[in-house]
Amino acid sequence: QIEVRHMRCHSSTLISRLIRAALRVHHCRYRVACAGIDHRGRIISITTNTPKLPNRGDHAEERLMRTSPRSLSRIVLIRVNSRGDLLPIDPCRVCQSIANKLGVKIDRI
Repeated sequence: QIEVRHMRCHSSTLISRLIRAALRVHHCRYRVACAGIDHRGRIISITTNTPKLPNRGDHAEERLMRTSPRSLSRIVLIRVNSRGDLLPIDPCRVCQSIANKLGVKIDRI
């Protein structure tokens, strides 16, 4: 679970925004969305996973870390099924190591 008291966006609003974004993902095995949050608790951006490579698509957290500014301090990661129910998720080793190098914490919902 994530600690929400440091975020300016209310947790239920953030979760519903992430679920809506994840439900728009098509042609991927999993429906994943993530939100980038800066050191002040503001949402920088929301991204989803995309199909890119034959065996490994472009991960949502990977896209977010590649495109966001240096103020990124936290990523909230979510995975849903086709009905919008939350499913468990963990970042892959590559994304986790990139986050560790950048000093970004990945929270899973």
